[in-house]
Amino acid sequence: MKVLAIDFETANGSFCSACSIGYCVMNNGEIVEKNEILIRPHPRYGYFSPDNTRIHGLKKQDCAGADSWPYVFNEIYHLFEDSIVVAHNAPFDLKVLKSINALYGIDMADFPYLDTVYLSRKMFPQLPNHRLNTVCEYLGFQFNHHQAGQDAFGCMAIIEAVMEMLNEYDIEQIVKRTGSRLKMFSEINI
Repeated sequence: MKVLAIDFETANGSFCSACSIGYCVMNNGEIVEKNEILIRPHPRYGYFSPDNTRIHGLKKQDCAGADSWPYVFNEIYHLFEDSIVVAHNAPFDLKVLKSINALYGIDMADFPYLDTVYLSRKMFPQLPNHRLNTVCEYLGFQFNHHQAGQDAFGCMAIIEAVMEMLNEYDIEQIVKRTGSRLKMFSEINI
C-alpha cells in the first residue's frame, strides 16, 4: 500500500484558509514523488494574518496567482487512492482538508490515516517533545520547517526511519508492529 504524507499551511486561524499543500508519496518503501503547491485561498478566508505569515513566510501576493483548491484537488486527488495518509499532528491537516472540501462542495472517498506524532511518541519516547522539527533533528533530517513540502517530506522521514529501525517496509505491518492504530478520515469532525 502507498503512503502519502501531507501538510497544509493556512493563511490565518481558519481551517478554510489553506494557502499551500505539500505531499510526499512512498510506494514499496521508496519515495516516488514530492511536491508543494501554493493555493489561492477562498476570498472569504483569504486574509493572511501576520502570525501565520511569520511562521510560514507566505503572503497574499505569493498565492494571488495560484490555483484555487478545486483545481489543486483535481490535480492531486489520485494520490489519496489506495494510500494510507500520514501527517504530523494529523487532525490539523485533515481538518483543513475536510473544511476546504466542505467549503467548495467537494466529496471525497474515505481513507485511513496515521498520525506520526503518535508514532514518534511510541518509537522515540526519550525525546523532550515530539514536534516535527525535534523528531527530524533527532533523526538527522534537515529541512525548512513550516514549508508544506518540506514538512510533508519530514513526516515521511519519520516513516522511513521507523521502517529502517524495524526492517519492515510495509506500512500496514509498521502500524501493527508499533501498536499504532489507523483511523479513518470520516472520523475527523469539523
